Amino acid sequence: MKRILLIFVILLNTLMHAQLKNIYNGKIDSVIIKNFSYQDRETSTVNDEVESTRVMLLNRKKLTEIQIKKLDELLKSKKSYIKQRALLSHFNKKIEYFFNGNKIQDITISSMTKNITIYREEKCIYKAKMSFFLEKGIKNLEK
Repeated sequence: MKRILLIFVILLNTLMHAQLKNIYNGKIDSVIIKNFSYQDRETSTVNDEVESTRVMLLNRKKLTEIQIKKLDELLKSKKSYIKQRALLSHFNKKIEYFFNGNKIQDITISSMTKNITIYREEKCIYKAKMSFFLEKGIKNLEK
């Protein structure tokens, strides 16, 4: 039984790091970081009568080429992710990659739950929890 569990853990670890290689590294025109105010039934206060999800754009920042390279290094680092995930679907930060005016990759992040989800062309390619290393790196890029 222990051997089967060990094989399963090794396989899961291999699959997780193989998915990181799917992060887009082709040509891009721009990368934009957007911050949102997100409120839904799960994140509202006790007396709020929230019926639907409310998402409001607070600000946005276009990254420079140097910042894009730093972000790519952060995203490809194995120490940027933790192998767990909170169940809430909350997000308040979005990183969007563009090429020829088309969005090619989306990254949604929750500063509350630390969840990170990476989408390429609307298809989810990676889900995890971001580490303090990645969170701090992204905050530094937004300054």
